[in-house]
Amino acid sequence: MFRLPHSLVVAAAFTAASAMAQQSNVYISDASVTAYDPIYPVTAYVNWPASACSVNPDISLNANWVNPHPAYTNPNFTHPWQASSGISAMWINAWEDPQFNSIGTPGENGPQNWTRYSKEVSGNGEFVLNLLADNCSWIYIDGTLVGYQPAVSTPGVYPVTLDGDHTLDFIIFDGGGLAGGLFRLETNVNVTFEDTDDDGLTDAEEVLTETDPQNGDSDGDGFLDGEEVTAGSDPNDANSTPVVDADADGVFDDTDVCPDTASGAVVGQNGCSGAQNVANACDCAGPADNTPWKNHGQYVSCVAKASNAQVNNGLLTDEGASALVSTAGQSDCGKGGEGKGKAKGKNK
Repeated sequence: MFRLPHSLVVAAAFTAASAMAQQSNVYISDASVTAYDPIYPVTAYVNWPASACSVNPDISLNANWVNPHPAYTNPNFTHPWQASSGISAMWINAWEDPQFNSIGTPGENGPQNWTRYSKEVSGNGEFVLNLLADNCSWIYIDGTLVGYQPAVSTPGVYPVTLDGDHTLDFIIFDGGGLAGGLFRLETNVNVTFEDTDDDGLTDAEEVLTETDPQNGDSDGDGFLDGEEVTAGSDPNDANSTPVVDADADGVFDDTDVCPDTASGAVVGQNGCSGAQNVANACDCAGPADNTPWKNHGQYVSCVAKASNAQVNNGLLTDEGASALVSTAGQSDCGKGGEGKGKAKGKNK
């Protein structure tokens, strides 16, 4: 077999690694973004920074968004917040106006409206998301909230993981005055996101989940906030807890009699393998609490009968049953009162 010299192998590996390290995907707000016509509130929001700019907005991606068209940009326009944000992207808007002035439902600070923008993105691995709008904004990847900017003039910065092709949606609420916003999504090369309470959620992500970044178990139910988010339970509701299957045997822990079954073992409805069922039926100490086996033969007989039952139930092979009976015969169970120890080689 032909082999490359070791030095060439190392060089090739280094070159490939360097190329991967240098590869970076960047997606920004610009004229390639699809915009939709604004949606106007039926009634203007009062105190909109609090009432309209919450983590979970009143409007969604399923609203009646119409007339998809290219977003408007103005290279000569610089929003007062844009330069200080440090975000290299175009300020975009859903309607054509040289200064992106607000339109919509008259409110306390001017016309109010909601706008939506979409862009296809692609990549694999960790990314950094920056978003900023006048006045507050949200970004979704395939319908899942991944970024939020409240009614402040500084950008939101969040970690995002991509694993292929995705749709990015950008929603803005405009409370009056100037309008529009920008975003930038790029490969993460050196940004570290803190996880102050070590709960599996970064501090930035805890803004989205509305959990306490200083408390790993915000609702005090015994599960870390990150565990709950991964499992799909509510980290802010003590009555909502993850459905856990610690041994991955298909039986959830709350009904699993044997939550530590060995990987790959065939189990019954109770979550126990055939060997575990035999062990549970024939404890080395005796057939019942404070009741020892009469003799060693009684213990071996129990193991033989229980093993045969598990074969009939399809949880043990004939070979597996024979091995359990053989192990029982070599054990000290039933010898000398309560037995001298657990059966040797008890399997999970």
